[in-house]
Amino acid sequence: MAFEDHDWRLPRAGRTDVAVCVVLLGLITALRLAVSNPIEAVGFLYVIPISLLASEQGLRGGVGAAAGAMLCTVAWAIAQDVALGPVGYGARGLTFFCVGVFVGLQTQQRLRLQSEREELLAELQAATTRDQLTGLPNRRAWDERFEPELRRAAGSGLPLSILAIDLDDLKRINDTHGHAQGDRLLQRCAHAWNGALREGDFLARLGGDEFLVLLPRSAEGVAEQVAQRILGAVPFKQSCSIGVATWDGEETAQELVHRADQGMYAAKAAGGGRLEAAPLIA
Repeated sequence: MAFEDHDWRLPRAGRTDVAVCVVLLGLITALRLAVSNPIEAVGFLYVIPISLLASEQGLRGGVGAAAGAMLCTVAWAIAQDVALGPVGYGARGLTFFCVGVFVGLQTQQRLRLQSEREELLAELQAATTRDQLTGLPNRRAWDERFEPELRRAAGSGLPLSILAIDLDDLKRINDTHGHAQGDRLLQRCAHAWNGALREGDFLARLGGDEFLVLLPRSAEGVAEQVAQRILGAVPFKQSCSIGVATWDGEETAQELVHRADQGMYAAKAAGGGRLEAAPLIA
């Protein structure tokens, strides 16, 4: 199982948990009402729902359950005509309260550690889907987004296009000005191109100077308009080559990306700084 497919979260309390505790309190109360023995053989079974509720709701749940258990004890004493007296009620109330607080405080710490663990796991998962240099989604994130979008397009019948982008002469920039300048160019491009996209578009860096843009609900004409904005957004008076490919409704994800790559290579062969719509492969 892949890291990102596993649900690492611990179960949280819901209405079902509370309902179970309420049912348990009711059953225990009914059992106590059926027992006339003043020894209260089942008296401290109330600790069970107190612990259950506190283990999911924290300190507030523990104190609340303790209060509920005390009310049930009072109801039992009245129904059985048992004179517990101030000492009896006080002892039971203190017992329930202490159990609720103890379990609740333990739960508060568990919930805090759980929250910190989930935040750490979220950060680790994000690191596996982000390009470290530009902060853009990486190849893994692209695959996770592209396949579902392709299936969605197949189900809806709406168009879908992608852009394959390659910076022109990045190797020359690295050789002439150093890799630091090349990295700066990539970072600036990532920022500028994101600003040229529409809401819902998806830009990813696959590696080196290779980028892909996913354009859901976009036919070829719309995709070319977006590509033109990207061409005009390249910083430092540099240029890029873009291949445009619109899904034909039958291509696999790999075939569509390959066709966009072919368009990009054609644009680069024609001198760069332009876009080329990739023709359908017969």
